[in-house]
Parts: sequence; structure tokens; C-alpha cells
Amino acid sequence: MARIAKDTIGTTALEVFIPAPGQNPDDPGDSARQDFLRQAQELLDAGLDIAVYSTDSYPSAFRDCEPVSDQIAMAGEAVLPILLVEGLVKVSYMYPTAEQMRRFSHFSEVKQPKVNAAAAACGTGGAQAPASTPTLEPAGFAAVLAGVTQKPTGGPDIGGRRNLMGGDFGQGLPDDGDPLVESQSTCGCGGCGCGS
Repeated sequence: MARIAKDTIGTTALEVFIPAPGQNPDDPGDSARQDFLRQAQELLDAGLDIAVYSTDSYPSAFRDCEPVSDQIAMAGEAVLPILLVEGLVKVSYMYPTAEQMRRFSHFSEVKQPKVNAAAAACGTGGAQAPASTPTLEPAGFAAVLAGVTQKPTGGPDIGGRRNLMGGDFGQGLPDDGDPLVESQSTCGCGGCGCGS
């Protein structure tokens, strides 16, 4: 295999957790393990920051590394090999290829989009404005539990006035001296103004 140029290697550390020799029933001759170890050594020699842990040489790593121990607890040791990149499982159930390891070694080099001055001045940092999705707040009994005062939704905004189902015509609450109140008390029809 050709030597790998150092400028093709990134700076993100990779951790690979592999089974011990002879532990993989699908690879009784350990040929996939041997190929992986050879490729990993070439990448290491070229400058890749890689650490390889085997169940026979460093068993505590499989218990102490939470993402790996969680995977083993869920799927058993059949989940091995596992490639971790910055604590995230990127490859499992198979040995990572040299190309995958090269690609994941550039994980921390992902370029952030450039922000123009006008977008930065607006406060969004150049990001697209979010859709006008309303902020969800608890409602009903959940609002009571959360101690949130519920805001009425729907209907027209009538400001500080009270709508008394026809008794308020925009002048506020009727007083006892208003003609409407007197007419209601005279005929009881509810605001016809007949006065009878």
C-alpha cells in the first residue's frame, strides 16, 4: 500500500475499540483485524492521532468509556469494533476503513459559514431567521403545574375594555345613570331603548 501524505491527515483524535485475536467468529483467521491494524499503523506513522484498544490488552477501556460500554450493554461484544470520534460512535460492527479514518480525522475542521457584517449587525449571526413558529408554552393543567399564567388565545383583541355580550358599546362599563341601564330596568328587553 502506498504511503499516506501527512497533509491528508486531520487533527481529530480517533479511538478504535477492537476484539482480541480469535474473538470474532465471523473472522476466524483475524484477517480483517490484521488488515485494520496494518492500515491504522500506516495512518499513525503519517500523523493521524489514533488510539487502538483491544479487549485483551486494555480491558478497562471497554468499561470506562461510556459510549463503548453502553453499546456493549445493548448489543453485546458483537458490536465491536467501534470507532469513536470526539466521544461519538461513528462506526460499529465492522473495522473502519482507512478512508473512513482519514475522513473522520478532519471532523473538527468543519468550516463554519462566513458571516457578513450586515447579517452580524442584525443579531442572527448570519443564520436564516427561524420560521414564525409560535413558542410553545404549557397550557391547561401543565400550566398550573409549571406556575405559568395562561394567556387567552383566539378572538379579537379588544384592549382593556370588557365585552359584556352587547352591554358595552365601547364607552366602558355602563353606570346606573346611563340610558341603556335605565331602559333595561324599565322594560327588561335588554337594550331596545323603548323606555316602556
